[in-house]
Amino acid sequence: MSNANWEFDLVEKLTDLSAADNPNRASLAHLRRGLDGRLDYTLARVGWLFQRVPDWALVHAALAAGLYAWAKGDCPHVEKVNFGEAFGAELTQEKKQQREKRFVDLLNTDAEDLSYKLRQAIALIAGNNVGLDWVILIRHLGQWNHADRWVQKEWARKFWAVAEVEANPNPDQTVTQ
Repeated sequence: MSNANWEFDLVEKLTDLSAADNPNRASLAHLRRGLDGRLDYTLARVGWLFQRVPDWALVHAALAAGLYAWAKGDCPHVEKVNFGEAFGAELTQEKKQQREKRFVDLLNTDAEDLSYKLRQAIALIAGNNVGLDWVILIRHLGQWNHADRWVQKEWARKFWAVAEVEANPNPDQTVTQ
């Protein structure tokens, strides 16, 4: 069996796990607990999710799966939206400025501390019900330590390219056309 599309297969399984009508709470909880970096814990409890994942990608796939579970379905898969774009989406200029420091800190994070920082960031993205491309995230996590830091550059480009949302000065007033 080919492992060529293992990322898509994993994201599809994760989407099924968090289905609103019948979520698999136990598996999602195991994935969240696995965010402490213990791959053996995750594989011992939900290893069936990672059957097609190559050995070299297990750590990154488990991290992405744990983050997906952390978001509890509030950060759906949206094709071609990278993490930087999702992190900057749906924000007013003021909120984006508040989030900027956290984002720069995330970009400067070593791979060892990435799980903790991404947990915080995913919670913010999910709180805005913004989606991202989980397949791209898995691939980017695998390249985090690349010498050119191209992942961090790509996230930064997308974060600062996202247009700010105008703040509604009167939220009680409805807009009519």
